[in-house]
Amino acid sequence: MNMADNEKPAGDHWIWLFLIVLGVILISSRGGGLFGGSGIRFGSPSREGTVEEELRPAPSPAPSPPPAGGPAPLPTPVTPISPSQLNLLSFGSARLELEREHIQISAPTLNKTKVVITGLILKNRNNEALEVGRDEFGSAIFLNPGERAVIATGESPRGFNFKVNKCSGYLAQNKTYYPELPFSCPRLDELGQFKNLKEKCQIFVERIAYCTSPTINFSSGIDDVCSQFVAEHANYTGCVKDFKNDANFDQKEWRIFLGREREFWSNRHDSVRLFDQSGNLISEVSY
Repeated sequence: MNMADNEKPAGDHWIWLFLIVLGVILISSRGGGLFGGSGIRFGSPSREGTVEEELRPAPSPAPSPPPAGGPAPLPTPVTPISPSQLNLLSFGSARLELEREHIQISAPTLNKTKVVITGLILKNRNNEALEVGRDEFGSAIFLNPGERAVIATGESPRGFNFKVNKCSGYLAQNKTYYPELPFSCPRLDELGQFKNLKEKCQIFVERIAYCTSPTINFSSGIDDVCSQFVAEHANYTGCVKDFKNDANFDQKEWRIFLGREREFWSNRHDSVRLFDQSGNLISEVSY
């Protein structure tokens, strides 16, 4: 047999291979072929700019974070305030500079319930208005029967409104308050640890003035144990920690600051009007 007769043209093999590959592509493009549903795609690994990328639905936007928690709402409904439930005094507003300008509201001892004063509105004769704010924790301020609120026009030396307590005198060491804070803090010799101190330390402690954090140095003549005792207890933070559970710790007075940078009440003649949270007039005094 002539071997030349058995040889077939090499180009026939490429033609058949081309036809097979073309058939596979056509079947796969219809989703029912060898690669249907397999996730395999022909083309660039990157999907940017491909038809598939352009037809894919846009992703849903990320949900917005919940709004930041605001201050706690006032009691609902706020009990209407009658004129007999709050007394208004303006003696602190006449002819006083900003740092001393203040008014006072008080709850008579005959009141049957507490009175919420956060949200009360103060207006002067020019109809300018200021609102009573909240305490340092963002809670509503209220007056129990027999309590009062000194409402200063300016900024708070502490940066917030607060209720006076039996340790508040320590706050006046480096800050000025008007009216002055009570200067009658508990004494360190009232603490149980006092009796365990050496006699020299006890004498030193007994000489410390009320509501004062003494300077301790070599000339103080006390040992390290005594120094540590004084440093831990003779200050506002230590006093609060030691006496916060006393039944009479909270005093019957709030210090509230309206945060103004200039005077609000006229130095000569003005009308001080107090409105409740719904805009109803509670009381009015003039000077």
